[in-house]
Amino acid sequence: MERVLLLGGSGILGSEVLKKIQNENLEYVSPTSVELDITNRNQVLNFVSEYKPGWIVNCAAWTNVDGAESHFHESLKLNARAVQFIGEAASETKSRVIHISTDYVFDGTASLPYSESDPTNPINAYGKSKLEGEKKLRRNLEIEVFIIRTSWLYGNVGKNFVKTIMRKALARESCTVVGDQYGTPTYSGDLATGIVRLIKNPISPGTYHYSNLGETSWHEFARAIYQLAGTDPDLVSMSLTADINQQTRRPKYSVLSKEKWLETNVSGIPDWHTSLELAMPEILIGVRSGNT
Repeated sequence: MERVLLLGGSGILGSEVLKKIQNENLEYVSPTSVELDITNRNQVLNFVSEYKPGWIVNCAAWTNVDGAESHFHESLKLNARAVQFIGEAASETKSRVIHISTDYVFDGTASLPYSESDPTNPINAYGKSKLEGEKKLRRNLEIEVFIIRTSWLYGNVGKNFVKTIMRKALARESCTVVGDQYGTPTYSGDLATGIVRLIKNPISPGTYHYSNLGETSWHEFARAIYQLAGTDPDLVSMSLTADINQQTRRPKYSVLSKEKWLETNVSGIPDWHTSLELAMPEILIGVRSGNT
C-alpha cells in the first residue's frame, strides 16, 4: 500500500481528507507546521526523502485573500515557493502530487463556466500567488502532478463563509451580501472524497476542476444558509460590488466546468444546495459549540 503525505491536514479541506484517509485505512503521515515547515526547502527534501510517500497531497495554503494584497511576499512563500519545494522533493522519490488551487486564477470576465484550458488572468494577489504555484509544479516534468482547482470552499473546520453567515443567522441578525459575484460553493467533504478516490484509482495527471454542481451568487448562498438555519432569509439584503468598499478585487464570475473530472468517473459531484443541506447539521453543532 502506498504511503500518503498530507500537508495542511488541520485546515478546511485537509481535515476532511485526513478523515477519509483514516476511514480507508491508508498509511499516512500528516505533520503539523511545527513538525515540517514547507517553506524550508531542506526540511521538505529531508522529510520526503525519509518517508518516501507514494502520494503527496498539498492542502496547505495562504488563503487570506485580503491579507495577500498587503503581504504578497508571504503569500508567495506558501503558495508558490513551498509548492516548488514539494515538487523538487517529489521528483527525488517519484511521488505523485495532488495540489489544490483556486478559481481565482481567472479574471471573472467569462459568461460560461471556465474549463481547465481557458486562459488564466488573476486580478488579485492571492490568485497570482496560487497561479505561480501551479506554474512551478508544471515545470517539473519528472513527476505526476494533479492540480485541482476549487471554489468557495467551506466545512466545519476553520474560518469560512458558511460559518460566518450561520452565526448571523442563529443570532437572527440582518446582513448585507454582494449579489453580483457568481460562483459555486464546494463542501470540503465532497472534494476530500474525490481526492481519496483519486489516490485509490489514479487517473491521468493534469489540471482538473472540482466544485459542487450549479451556480449561485454570494447573496443567494447566504439566503440558503439562513433558510437552512430556520431563520428568515429576507434578513439578508443584497448589495452590488460597485456599492461596497471591498478591499480586494474578486472575479465577478468564477464558475468552474467539471466535465473533465466527471468524464474520469473517479467520483460524482453533488449539487451545491444538496451538499449544503447535508453538511448543515454538523456545521450547526460546531458553530453552536463555539468551535472555530
